[in-house]
Amino acid sequence: MTVPGLAAFVDYLQGAGWALDDNDGRTMLWRPHSSDAETNMQLVLPVSQEVRDYAERINEALRTLAYVERRLPQEIAADMSFGGADNVSVRLTPNAPAGEAPLLLAHSAISALRNYVVASATALDADSLVLPPRRPLRAELYAAQTRISTQSGSFVLSLALPLTDSYAEMPAASMAGQESLLEVPAQPFGRKVMSRMLAAAQRAQRLAVEVGEGDKPLSSFGQPGQNVANATELEALSSLGGPDHDVYQIRFSQSPLAVGYREPARLKITPSQQRILGEAADFLRTKQPRAGVAVTGLVVRLFREGKLGKGEVVIQGVDDDTGNARRFRVELDESDYKSAVRAHGTGLEVTATGDLDIRGTRRSLRRLTSFSVLPGLEDD
Repeated sequence: MTVPGLAAFVDYLQGAGWALDDNDGRTMLWRPHSSDAETNMQLVLPVSQEVRDYAERINEALRTLAYVERRLPQEIAADMSFGGADNVSVRLTPNAPAGEAPLLLAHSAISALRNYVVASATALDADSLVLPPRRPLRAELYAAQTRISTQSGSFVLSLALPLTDSYAEMPAASMAGQESLLEVPAQPFGRKVMSRMLAAAQRAQRLAVEVGEGDKPLSSFGQPGQNVANATELEALSSLGGPDHDVYQIRFSQSPLAVGYREPARLKITPSQQRILGEAADFLRTKQPRAGVAVTGLVVRLFREGKLGKGEVVIQGVDDDTGNARRFRVELDESDYKSAVRAHGTGLEVTATGDLDIRGTRRSLRRLTSFSVLPGLEDD
């Protein structure tokens, strides 16, 4: 573990709610702003980084902070290094000596963690169970800012998620007479990402337990609700245990530098839960068709191999199943295709009813029961 510099340590203490209580020229005594008789803690730092036992004193101070915050010293050191960082750590259980893991397992877990971060960052703005192939630039760049390290234990991967990212908006001006050393917004992007990761994992695990016990069907993962995990998040949670779905623990800890700090939360994901999560991800990507869905909108694309016969059109519009505006592929017979060509040329809307089939991000209406062109304002 890299020993934090004195300036970074002091900045952290000020941002985390500690106050300088005394300075005798050799040491600084710090205490939390709010404390009671049972949790009255104090922390001692040297006034200079040049003292001979600096590393020993800093490590002792980190252990004190770790006790107060219920976090690991390594997590707090990373927090200081970033100027604010939450942490997600995964404890794997490979059949290997402590600190070692098969390459296949380590690769699977690291890839899953990256996908997890990108998917949760994307989910903040994209309310979809199946994310588009092209992820938002902000989500990709944020994942690139995170750092991964290992900790002591069976095999622990620790992910430091910075509270602020390259898109973060800095305060327009400091409050009169005050200066913010760390410039951490009240609700930084990184905290939103970490909170989404935790909430999605908690809900997904609860559903996996209910599905495993036969209380709910697998299709429950596709039901609307708050903090519904998307297919990429589910697949990541399923892949963290490796190809054999070894049991793992995942721990979420927050930095006190952002508003709303909570004590760490830990989940234990069993092999059976991982398999159900993987099946749920596959289910969301290959949903069963929903019958009788009506779509109304404009024809934005036409395709037919010859001059005669059936053809395919793309309707950009809203379906009555979700109320969301998307694009839908529809195969039409020759008569309806001609009507679609006329609607496309005149800018008229069409309506089609059939079975909604979702394959990844592609939506199609199959087994049509009706298709018609809606009259314009000038039509009688």
